This record gives sequence, C-alpha cells and structure tokens, in this order.
Amino acid sequence: MASTNAIKFNSMALIICIALCAPILSMAVLTCCDLKPALTACESYARHGGECVSQDCCFEALNLKNNLINSHQDYVTACHCIQDAAVKMIPNLNYTAFSIIPEGCGIRLPFNFRVDMNCDNL
Repeated sequence: MASTNAIKFNSMALIICIALCAPILSMAVLTCCDLKPALTACESYARHGGECVSQDCCFEALNLKNNLINSHQDYVTACHCIQDAAVKMIPNLNYTAFSIIPEGCGIRLPFNFRVDMNCDNL
C-alpha cells in the first residue's frame, strides 16, 4: 500500500512540475526569421518614406512587439536583426524614414531605429 501512495505522490508531483514548467519551456527564442514579416511590411517605407507609415508595417511591428518579444534578450536580438537588415538588405535606405517607423506606428521600444544604434546597451 505504501508503494501505491508513493507512486500516486510521484505522479502528482510530475504533473504539477509539468504544469508549472510548460509555459517556460514553450517560450521560443526570437530569431531574425521571426522579424521577416515586419521587415518585409516596412521595407517600402524605410526606402521611400511617405506621408505616414503603412498600416501593414505598423500591424506587423506591433504584432512583433506584443506577441514575439518576451524578454530583454529578445529586444537585443530584434535590435541586431533590424540593424543588420537596414544595413545589408534594404537598398537605398532612407535613414530618416527608417528612424521614425516606431514613432510613426505609436510603438515604444527601448531602442531607436538607426544603423549606428548600440544594441548591446539597451
């Protein structure tokens, strides 16, 4: 009978552990690929500027901030990815338009969009 109680206790402890740890284990690490929809949606504005930032760009940027960035490290990764994309992937970047995307979308980030931003000191 004692071994049956021990098995029940161990089973219950395992279930509680899984329930408590599952949200932590399910949090994925942000990658530059996760930023691709936002970068793609914002590329035209970052190149040409315009009267206002497009709704698609703002929607994807807000989705990224609210649903994919979950930690300080995610902000650092996002910063590096955005900076790298601006320097290497967006030809003829309009630096002024690029820099006002967050503000134009009403999004507050711990960094500004600049090609010389220091992502490691957020």
